Amino acid sequence: TSLLDEVCSSSPFSNRKMTFVLGTDTFVRIINPKYYNNSVENMIDALVQMKEKGVHFIVGGRLEQTESGSKKFINGEEEVKSLPVHVQEMFTLLTEEEFRLDVSSTEIRKQMEEQK
Repeated sequence: TSLLDEVCSSSPFSNRKMTFVLGTDTFVRIINPKYYNNSVENMIDALVQMKEKGVHFIVGGRLEQTESGSKKFINGEEEVKSLPVHVQEMFTLLTEEEFRLDVSSTEIRKQMEEQK
């Protein structure tokens, strides 16, 4: 039994949906077949199992530097289109207007370390 199975079947979580808030980079990893024995089918199956257990993801975007040197806001919109519609529903992609914080997690960790 997986930890997810245990959490989803034990009270008080048995009927509760789980929502994970993550960034675009982590989202892209979650849907990368590389982490599912290089199998798109395994990746889709794993996501469907999570969906059936009530898992949902909210994805915040970030600025990415383009080849021309300009910056573009990305939030996984292109990547999510590669998924079947019933799997796409697991992901809420925040737009730039809904969420934008121009600081990296590395910068946050560095600031926290400096405050110690």
